[in-house]
Order: sequence, then structure tokens, then C-alpha cells
Amino acid sequence: MIVDTHCHASSRWYEPVDTLLFNMDRCGVGKAVLVQLLGSNDSSDMIAARNTHPDRFVYIGAIDPASPHCFRTIEATAAADSCGLRMRANWRSDGDDPLAIWRLVEKSGLRVSMAGTAASFTDGSLAEIAQACPTLHIVLEHLGGLARPDAGDRTAALPLLCALAAHPGISLKLTGLGQIAPRAPNLDTDVPPLDLTGVQPLLAALLAAFGAGRLMWGSDFPPVAAREGYANALDWTRALLAEHWPAAVEPCFGGNARRFFALDCA
Repeated sequence: MIVDTHCHASSRWYEPVDTLLFNMDRCGVGKAVLVQLLGSNDSSDMIAARNTHPDRFVYIGAIDPASPHCFRTIEATAAADSCGLRMRANWRSDGDDPLAIWRLVEKSGLRVSMAGTAASFTDGSLAEIAQACPTLHIVLEHLGGLARPDAGDRTAALPLLCALAAHPGISLKLTGLGQIAPRAPNLDTDVPPLDLTGVQPLLAALLAAFGAGRLMWGSDFPPVAAREGYANALDWTRALLAEHWPAAVEPCFGGNARRFFALDCA
């Protein structure tokens, strides 16, 4: 079963969940993880989608780390059967224990989908969390920030990101190729019409560091529609792995996500 680990669906921004279901069904994607939009802590749309389609969706909620009710919100999120929270590596708690917020998330059994740039993942803040909370499961969005437009110098960031593999609780979301490879000037060229220069060495380094057991595909629906599109983000990425790392296809496109988010029990 294919699992998509990074989707957004909302009645207030982007697209409703029915549009996502259409894309999942036409592409053979069995389950998806709905991730809270940045700038919102209201999970009502995702909860409704999960309740209507419990066999298709789980969701990642959000919190305001500066709220005086933050700790109660974490506990309530866990009690509401969310599978995790979207957080940033530089979040710290007031008081004697700056990592108290992270210790509570770890204790609650919630997973973390971590938003941020490659620089924010490699400045020491994340390593501090991983060291203090060894059973906390964290997955870094957008290929550890390397697939973001603000990735900067990927060559310089790559070894710093690979060093985080020393912490077994840290995983990466594998993106569609359209996030890491420029579009070809002529779309009538061979499929995929992308400049893949440097993509294979980049993925090879990440697979060597983290192993195929700690990468999981996420489409970035619906922003992916402004790049190669949902089906191509799945098919082209899967084809590249099948060509160079065939043993990584099943774990990266389903098995790892099912284990990480406990989807086989959902």
C-alpha cells in the first residue's frame, strides 16, 4: 500500500479533501497523512476528514508554543487520536527546562513532522532535542529542507544533514523530483522533463546516511500541482528509486510510513 506522508487539505486554503481523494484514487495511494497548514492551529477540517474516511487519513495537528495552554493542548491532541504535531526545531519552553515541551510530546507518543529550513535542522537545535528525547520520532519535511526554494547551498548543507542520521529517531520525507530538479525548458523532451543533474548523488548520500528505512515519500499536495503534478511526483520519484535503489521502493513508498505513523494499527 502506498502512503503519502505530506498532504494539506482545508476549506479555508488550498483544496478540500475530496480533491485529494480523487488524486489518491487515480494514483493508487491507499493512505495519506494530513499535515496542518502553517499559520493555523485549527485541525477541524482534518479531524472531519479522518472521521469521514478513517481508512484513508490520519492527521498531524499544530500548537502555539508560546500559549500558556500549550501543554494542555499537547495532551488533548494525543487524546484526540492525532498521530502527531507539526513543530519547529527552535521551539523551547519557558522555565527551568527549555526542552519540557519536547519531553511531553515524547511522553505522549506523538510523532513530529518538523517544518523548517536545512539551516534550522543543522544548527544544533534539533540534535539537542534528539539527544534529550531518544524515543521521540521526528520526520524532517521536504528532504530535510534541501527541497525548499530557500535551501541555499545544498552541497554545503548535505553533510550536516547526513550527520543527523546518528540519531535513530530522525527520518526524512522524500519529495517529488519537481521539488529538487529544475523543469526542462522543453516539456516535449523525454520523461521526466527535468534537469536531474545532481539528484542521484544527493539521494545516494541521504540513503547511505539514513538508510532506506528512514525515508518516506510525501507529495506536498496541493502545491505539487504547480510543479510536476501529483501523479508525476509519485511515478517519477518511484521510477528513479526503482532504477538505482530497487530495495528502497517498498519502504520509502509505504512500509516506513505505516510503521512510523502506526498506520497498520489505525
